[in-house]
Amino acid sequence: MQTETRSPDGSHASPALFILLGASNLARASYGLMNCLTRCLSPRPVEFLHALGPGRAYITEGGILSAVYPPILNCGILNVAKDKSKSKRMIVALVTDIGNDIMYGVSAEKIILGLKTLFNTMEEIGASVLTTTIPVDLEQDVGKFYFLILRRIFFRKSRVEYHEAASAVRTINQFIKESENEKITVLKEMGPFCGVEKIHYRLSTSHRAWSYVADEMLRRLNTPTPVRIGPADMAGSLACNLARILCTDMFGITKKPGEAF
Repeated sequence: MQTETRSPDGSHASPALFILLGASNLARASYGLMNCLTRCLSPRPVEFLHALGPGRAYITEGGILSAVYPPILNCGILNVAKDKSKSKRMIVALVTDIGNDIMYGVSAEKIILGLKTLFNTMEEIGASVLTTTIPVDLEQDVGKFYFLILRRIFFRKSRVEYHEAASAVRTINQFIKESENEKITVLKEMGPFCGVEKIHYRLSTSHRAWSYVADEMLRRLNTPTPVRIGPADMAGSLACNLARILCTDMFGITKKPGEAF
């Protein structure tokens, strides 16, 4: 783990860089999470890079309605992260919401290859990585009929069959668990935070889920501090996310900030 330095006045000398990668769950919480991390690290300078959005995938194009996002691995965020890593800073990356690629028809082998590339890149730039497994166990949590309903609602063009998705989830989760080392931490199972559709964190528990994630991210910076993202923070984050989807991603009324990919 990188060693932290402080300036004479007690503030942190080097900025912290957070790289946030994910889909709908992260998109819903991103504003609350970033505000929490910034607040907890103040007066230390904090920077963010993020690639997220509903339906977003790592290997292939994904999204909802007219909001279509490029693959996370090919959107340019990793190149910018490499450039920023050249200056002295501590980097923490969150890799979450893995699994949408499965429903877009990408094989488990290709997803794992992409994750290997991502983890290797994070190692090259000296980042501490926090990642999550896919929180749904299809064979335990979702029957075939319910799977078809969810596929119709969230992935209308998908033709992936139940047994294919179940097998891919098992294979990818096994790879993620086996990837854990001193620089890659697999967070605890997030399934208990998910709602009835087993995809999104429940509104009643999402603040606890993201308080836990924020706490783990701060620990990677050797900055143990009480962390609390409350229900009101999550409600505000949901509103900001909806505004971003409508005004930026769908209708282009506002431009993406430089930190967004």
